[in-house]
Amino acid sequence: MIIWSIAKTTVGDAMRKKVLQIFLVVAIGLIIISFSFSQTLSFSTKEGASTDIMLVKSFGLGLMAMAGWLISLVTGVSLIPQEIERRTIYTILAKPVKRYEFIVGKFLGAMLTLAICVGFMGIVFVGVVMAKAHGASVSASSASAAVAGAGVQKVQMFDINMVWGVVMIYLQFMVLSAVVMLFSVFLTPTVNFFMGLGVYIIGIMASMTETLAKSDAMNIVLKTFYKFVHTVIPNFDKFNVTNTLLHPEAHIANVTKYTGQVAIYALFYTLLMMMLAVIIFEKKEV
Repeated sequence: MIIWSIAKTTVGDAMRKKVLQIFLVVAIGLIIISFSFSQTLSFSTKEGASTDIMLVKSFGLGLMAMAGWLISLVTGVSLIPQEIERRTIYTILAKPVKRYEFIVGKFLGAMLTLAICVGFMGIVFVGVVMAKAHGASVSASSASAAVAGAGVQKVQMFDINMVWGVVMIYLQFMVLSAVVMLFSVFLTPTVNFFMGLGVYIIGIMASMTETLAKSDAMNIVLKTFYKFVHTVIPNFDKFNVTNTLLHPEAHIANVTKYTGQVAIYALFYTLLMMMLAVIIFEKKEV
């Protein structure tokens, strides 16, 4: 299949990039190092264990988010310009390859690359959290044996919410990759990088733009502007569930429903960006 062949080639090219390899290795290394983040409080108490594990979770999810947007931008900005610069795009399009197949294949390759990177980081992250929880459990058990009557609560070894957090990170950067893919059709890599970064920053502040759009202190022009920005720019704040994962009191009533809604939102926005990219690329002279 043509699309799959283009996707596999894209994955191979992306994974051979030194910059991406460095991002991935450093991110995984830092997640592993976070295992040593402890001793903030004693493991022999409920508060000590939960605070220590929360620190590891917070650091790991934050690091994965940072690595995710870097990988999305570095991978996406050069998808089309790189082919034009190498002039390989002329060879590809000279074959029985439709332009939409080229775009879809490139994007699928970017998604597979992101899945590989997030998957590796996610596996290491969950493993570190489980190892930390095991250490907390062993230390707490030792403390309870040594001190009669010590209040120790069994530490949960595997937290499914951590897997949920990894999935939400992937969905978030799937949307960002789609935006960057659209920009790569008509922008240079440097401009695309900063445009993509700007879109991500504005999207993270979606709650702020929503508040400004509803503010009575704003005149109608500014309210319309902020409403337009809030509607058009992807709402990356929807995918930010770190606070919810780390603080049970800030829970989501129905996790399955919320995840489904966010996944549908991500797929809709991604498909919209791809449709625009295909339309623009069909009319682009290369």
